[in-house]
Amino acid sequence: MSAELFFTQLHQKFSDQMAHLNALDAAVGDGDHGSTMLRGLTKAAGAADGLRAKAFMRASGGASGTLFGLILIAIESHLDTGADLAQGLQTACDRICDLGEVKVGDKSMVDALSPAVDALKVGDLNAAIAAAAAGRDSTKPLVARRGRSQYVEEGGKGHIDPGSVSVVIFLQTLAEVGATA
Repeated sequence: MSAELFFTQLHQKFSDQMAHLNALDAAVGDGDHGSTMLRGLTKAAGAADGLRAKAFMRASGGASGTLFGLILIAIESHLDTGADLAQGLQTACDRICDLGEVKVGDKSMVDALSPAVDALKVGDLNAAIAAAAAGRDSTKPLVARRGRSQYVEEGGKGHIDPGSVSVVIFLQTLAEVGATA
């Protein structure tokens, strides 16, 4: 497996999904989630081995750069060194919950990430993707308790959290890279 291939393919996916992610974010935030992710992934795709996730964090900036960067650090470490993916993603999830003062049910990326980590601990990446997708879909009826979404009408109720969509894309891309490596 290759972190370089992962980041290259992830960059392509976010290029393709940027407008969709921005539209999702416009309903619950400031409408720049896709653009922000793509900006970070553009830098990450061109960075040196072992520094791609950190390049993402610097380029995307803000809270989302840090939070999504934690997931990317775990994936990059797994791909580059064989580090345990479930443990790395658990550490990322714990840190995201701590930094964002968020938990499952708050309508955030954690609604996809946490069940994915739990599924990965007892299953495989396909199980984690399915769990993340179910978590993503579960955000639609939720009222946001954290982040910008909490300030929009009804806390974004009726809209899927864009961050949870990105978590699913990360995992799907990882599975694709693993299948082609």
